[in-house]
Amino acid sequence: MTIAAVVISLNEANNLPRCLNSLSWCEELLLIDSGSTDGSQAIAAQRRARVLEHRQPGRFSFTVQRNWALENGGLSSDWVLFLDADEEVGPACRGAIEAAIQSALRQEDGPVGFELTPRYWFLGRWLRYTQGYPNWHPRLVRRGHLSFEGSLWESFPADSRIGRIAVPYEHYAFSKGIDDWLERHRRYADWEAERIVAYLDGGGSNALGTRRWLRLRRLAAKLWPLRPLLRFSQKYLLQGGFREGWQGLLFSLLMAGYDLITVVKVIERKRLARGLPL
Repeated sequence: MTIAAVVISLNEANNLPRCLNSLSWCEELLLIDSGSTDGSQAIAAQRRARVLEHRQPGRFSFTVQRNWALENGGLSSDWVLFLDADEEVGPACRGAIEAAIQSALRQEDGPVGFELTPRYWFLGRWLRYTQGYPNWHPRLVRRGHLSFEGSLWESFPADSRIGRIAVPYEHYAFSKGIDDWLERHRRYADWEAERIVAYLDGGGSNALGTRRWLRLRRLAAKLWPLRPLLRFSQKYLLQGGFREGWQGLLFSLLMAGYDLITVVKVIERKRLARGLPL
């Protein structure tokens, strides 16, 4: 049993040391970089990681980047663990990963991929309720047996033999501050608005870009004008964000703001399609 770790990166010099140090136990370390200019590639090389640069044309897709690593990364390990630069694998998670692989190998038809769940950290607090923990993400694959599908939010193919590892890894999605968070979610809102308009114009479920949470995504697309209110109600009231103090409140408001931007972008696209002024 050998494990390779693949880290996806763009200008993550502040996050990479923590991330790569937490993966030092892996037999291979590979950084797939999108063209960093802040010294990220040098930092990775100093920590014995191989560095490959892959710049995607057009809109960035984690699915494309992860599949490119599987196909072109020159990996030789049996299993491949994917992590983003703002994430970290602790000792308990490492142990659970190794135990899950050993268990899979003992089974004749064992899993060839695993979903993991993060603990989402925001301004010093783990948002267990606000972020709906556990929140499953496809992150561990048996090389040569599985790939990713979807676009911005990737998933495993529906008919795959998949297991789940309950011990969490750490996700510091706010580690680069509010400006970075807002810029990322502005891009997400643009992608989301494009998908919503395509779905409403008769594109069907395929227009939504992923099978992950498909029923919920179809409903959210149909109720797009209400998304900010629904998002805040979901995060703060239904999931219990109110139990997590001012961090839970602030994050719920930020997510409602993200959906408000999505609503405005949907209106923009619909007006432009009808030849109306903005």
